[in-house]
Amino acid sequence: MFEQIFRTNLKWTRVTLATFAVAAFLIPVMAWRFGSPSYAVAAGMNTADARFVMAGFAPVGFFVSVIAVLGAFVLAVQPWNMDAASRHVYALSLPVPWRRYVAMRYAAGALTLGVPAVALWLGSLLALAMVQMPPTLRAYPGAFAVRFLLASLLAYSGTFALQYVFGRRAAMVVLLGLLALVTVILGLELSGSGARVAAIGRFLLDWPGPLSLFANTWRLVDV
Repeated sequence: MFEQIFRTNLKWTRVTLATFAVAAFLIPVMAWRFGSPSYAVAAGMNTADARFVMAGFAPVGFFVSVIAVLGAFVLAVQPWNMDAASRHVYALSLPVPWRRYVAMRYAAGALTLGVPAVALWLGSLLALAMVQMPPTLRAYPGAFAVRFLLASLLAYSGTFALQYVFGRRAAMVVLLGLLALVTVILGLELSGSGARVAAIGRFLLDWPGPLSLFANTWRLVDV
């Protein structure tokens, strides 16, 4: 049963998944080739010093984090939309309870997130092979890909939960939640409780907060 659901999920999302993987593969390479140190590379400075290497790979973290969120969002929403378009006839026709079907649908989608993570790892290795690293820097392609995978899984899990709990009202729930959060923060600021706002920020953004994966700087290359 899970194999059938996985194949269906893959069929529905194969174009998105391929686009997601190609983007993840190309980002490190494109960042190095067309980033700030490109003039140094063009001049034959393959053994770029630490400043050139750090500047060249600096955009990678931002673009990869964006791809992690957007790609996971689409991969979570697309199968639900396909089910909803047929009024969930496919899901209801299966000889399994709804809860088990949702769990298998979640697992099938989460499993596909490994494809862009591997693509990012390979793209990072290719980009790093284009420059001889200075002795003061180290590359972390494996850890970078794992962080990308965890961030994708976090974004996928949140989107999946909202979609399957609230259905077509998920977008409205998200907007209302953001509005409520902004209202609370503004209220605390106006009442002189800025310390509480800072505490909320630390809870969300500092490790092991739920958004700490996105808050800290993503670096493929570091000291």
